[in-house]
Amino acid sequence: HYQIVTMTRADGGAFDSRYVDYHIPITLQNGTFIEGGMNSNTEVLTQVFTINSRRQVTIDPGRYNYDEYFLTWRGDPSAILSVSGRYAVGAFYDGYKHSYLVGPTLRVSSRLNTGVNWSRNVIALRTGAFTTDLITGRVNYSFSTRMFLNALLQYNTDARQWSSNIRFNIIHRPLSDFFFVYNDRRDTVSGALVDRALIAKMTYMMAF
Repeated sequence: HYQIVTMTRADGGAFDSRYVDYHIPITLQNGTFIEGGMNSNTEVLTQVFTINSRRQVTIDPGRYNYDEYFLTWRGDPSAILSVSGRYAVGAFYDGYKHSYLVGPTLRVSSRLNTGVNWSRNVIALRTGAFTTDLITGRVNYSFSTRMFLNALLQYNTDARQWSSNIRFNIIHRPLSDFFFVYNDRRDTVSGALVDRALIAKMTYMMAF
């Protein structure tokens, strides 16, 4: 498929960014998904952009054109054990970026599935280079066709922070849900709690 997304600034409508993708997706009979392609980006920065504050890596103002080439795959979702992955390489602002992702998913039962992903971004720019690893664990449990529990735990090696997200979902009527969500983020160096949120949300579909 082919897609173009163009964004402009509200202050006068000047060009801000453009994203163009050229993707070739293939879905096999057993549900395995393979996709390759190119993502073409144009970004206009009007001021210095800090991409990594801990390492003081910045990008100067200017217009940047860069392309990313990628290959992604997802294993048979009905299998007890499946593996997904992605590899991407290309220019990135005034440097380059290599990205890797791999992770297994385990279907323990019809109600329970769990998975772990490891992703890495290797970025080199004019003002510095850094590598970020993101480790993600997921657990999804279905109590019934109307009640679900989803838990996600992440560790960011560059930010040195753990973050968690737990969501409880009840479908109280068709197209109407109740969500109860807990989020928190902790610094692994100091052990301090960075932020925490407890959110309740209810949706109700009304027919007219």
